[in-house]
Amino acid sequence: MMKKLILKYGYFLGIISQLILILVLMSLLTDVNEIFRYAARFSGRFSFSLYLLSVLSFLKYYTKNQSIMFTRKVLGIFSLIHLIHFYFLATSIYLNSIPIIPYRLAGGFIAYLMIIIYPFYINKINNKILHFIYFYYVGFIMVMTYISRIKGQFKGAEPEMFHYLAITFLIITLIVFSYKIYSKK
Repeated sequence: MMKKLILKYGYFLGIISQLILILVLMSLLTDVNEIFRYAARFSGRFSFSLYLLSVLSFLKYYTKNQSIMFTRKVLGIFSLIHLIHFYFLATSIYLNSIPIIPYRLAGGFIAYLMIIIYPFYINKINNKILHFIYFYYVGFIMVMTYISRIKGQFKGAEPEMFHYLAITFLIITLIVFSYKIYSKK
């Protein structure tokens, strides 16, 4: 049921979810700086859940020889939501005058490019190593982002229980991913 819903309406539901997010925040908050700060936070968390779903979906494709179509769709939705997240994040950084440290952005920039490009080429990639590089690298960047949040290195984003849970889920997911991939060989 959920799989069919995602395959048929995934992009639409993704856009609607972000529209609802921004409308709810606009109805609850009056400060536009805070609206975009929270929009960036919650769109990022939704994007995180789509990344986890894409990893697990790819794992099913790889280990059980299932169709790649569902994985491709989830990755496409992840890419779309992450672009919206980037818009919210960039707007929040601008409105809240948060300083940017260019050398700390390089890894995230590469991950963003990979997130945007990979769904278009997933069907054309024959070298399995490239798939693994994508999932591990994006996961690594997410882990590093949450570690930075826990260390308090992001202005306006104090450490929360979510950051600890996210790191835990990411690490467990990547360990299971590695184990299943390795045991398949």
